[in-house]
Amino acid sequence: MNQSITAASTLAGAQKIIDNLWRVGGGSWNGRTTSLSAEFDGNVYLLRTTDATILVDCATLTGLPAVTTNLDQLGVALQEIDELLLTHSPWDHTEATAAVQTAAASHARTHLNSTGEAFLERSDHRLVGYQITPPPHPFEPFRVDHGVNDREEFEVGGARAIAYHLPGHTPDSTLYTITVDGITAGFCGDIVFQPRSSDGPLLGQLCTLWLSNLDHYVESLRRLLDIHLDLLLPGHGDPVRGSEDIESATQQTLELALALAAEKRLRENLGV
Repeated sequence: MNQSITAASTLAGAQKIIDNLWRVGGGSWNGRTTSLSAEFDGNVYLLRTTDATILVDCATLTGLPAVTTNLDQLGVALQEIDELLLTHSPWDHTEATAAVQTAAASHARTHLNSTGEAFLERSDHRLVGYQITPPPHPFEPFRVDHGVNDREEFEVGGARAIAYHLPGHTPDSTLYTITVDGITAGFCGDIVFQPRSSDGPLLGQLCTLWLSNLDHYVESLRRLLDIHLDLLLPGHGDPVRGSEDIESATQQTLELALALAAEKRLRENLGV
């Protein structure tokens, strides 16, 4: 897998989603959205509150220069990041974490689900999944300041975040909800994406390396249907806006997961 960055002349700048919330990184996801940084990057979001600058995921080292440029355009330097929320461990969302932590120094707090934290603490990098890419692997282990538990509520820059542990794609997949100016936004990583009429819904990539589990995925999607959201910010692709469209996207993803889970031979061969 050749990880490349789109030519600078074709990269878009930061994309405003709502007031105080931007997408500042992410690849095109095979042509499904506008590329802001390296092609294999997961989405990177910037949220500004009255008290803090929050980054949600930070993508790859290859994409970090473009992410930094997009932040600069918004008047934000990496050194100003106060909170880093990681939706799950895989490299396309976390590879640049150590570099961001170095730039932001000791004042920045990094949040990751406690399951992912436990894997990192024992130097088990399967959930990061960089082994699926050709060597050399530039991943540098990073610190986790806050191992997040299911249904935990915590403060991020004067805003209240709620974490929902929704495993399946990975054992540490987590939805963070934060209310911004009366809008409840959910940062969901690779749990649910914006469906496209041309190819329908997609699951977060299933792989035995990062311990994907279809049964857990089904349970998590059912649970997600009961969580009210006005805005869904996935780890790849475009936002899903409005509670009805979010419910529809989640329901379509659930139906796909159920169909795959019912295929015994497929599961035997995939090991999920």
